[in-house]
Amino acid sequence: MIDLHIHTTCSDGQLTVKQLLKKANSEGISVISFCDHNVLGAYQVLDNMDLSKYRTKIITGIEFDFVFKHKDFHMLGYDFDWKMMNKSNLINTKSDEEIIQEENKKLTFLKEVCRKQGIKFDEDLIISRKNDKSSTVMKYHMMEFKENDKILDEMLGKNREKSFARGYVHNPNSPFFIDETIGLPTAIDVANLIHSCGGKVVLAHPFDYKDINHKQYIQDIYNLGILDGIECLHTRHGIEQIEYIKCFCQKNNLLITGGSDFHRELKQTLGYGASGTIPITEEYCLKNVDNF
Repeated sequence: MIDLHIHTTCSDGQLTVKQLLKKANSEGISVISFCDHNVLGAYQVLDNMDLSKYRTKIITGIEFDFVFKHKDFHMLGYDFDWKMMNKSNLINTKSDEEIIQEENKKLTFLKEVCRKQGIKFDEDLIISRKNDKSSTVMKYHMMEFKENDKILDEMLGKNREKSFARGYVHNPNSPFFIDETIGLPTAIDVANLIHSCGGKVVLAHPFDYKDINHKQYIQDIYNLGILDGIECLHTRHGIEQIEYIKCFCQKNNLLITGGSDFHRELKQTLGYGASGTIPITEEYCLKNVDNF
């Protein structure tokens, strides 16, 4: 098995680089890629580790945010010179304190919306860790109050399986909307950087967005002429979506990849896509569909 989409504590993951490498190695995952959001800290950590005792191979990776048609989307980069890329102004160099301050500013806004919506919360709620996202903190905090059950049933479903971030915080039609696109690079900006560092440009989880025409989105980004591949097997891609991407990539001579988008235990399964039901095999390791 492989897994080309893993997040560490260098961005919003729960486990450290070392913990994830040990986990992948012990579970027999042959190739992995750490794809943290807009940062390359994982590779700075790896640069100071003795990797000779691990059988698992590591491909350099990153997940960039980019703006397209006024929305925030993600692009993956693979197999690039990370030290060269780390000099770019597209790499996030904010301190932990600055990141925490920004998230607390967003949290203050979300609390104000909750107040107007009659949703109970603790006024003293704050974010104190850099990996905590305001939308995630607020979602699970709201769930602590039984008084919120009725409205949360409508917003998030009775099992709370719906995403508060994608359904509300990133939704322009929601009172919780926060515009995350301000200052983001374009898809072309991101692709040019990845290519200039010798890497490959891969469209991340194209079916994992709300309120868009997913197939048109894939075609629109392909039409920019910047793609080397598309992430095909992903935790939140279904069978039909996986097959659609395979066919599209075969038709257009694009590479396919696969990754769990692992952030934390219980949410994703390392080395598996499609809600943890399909193992990510070597066929998804930056290969053409024709090579199956």
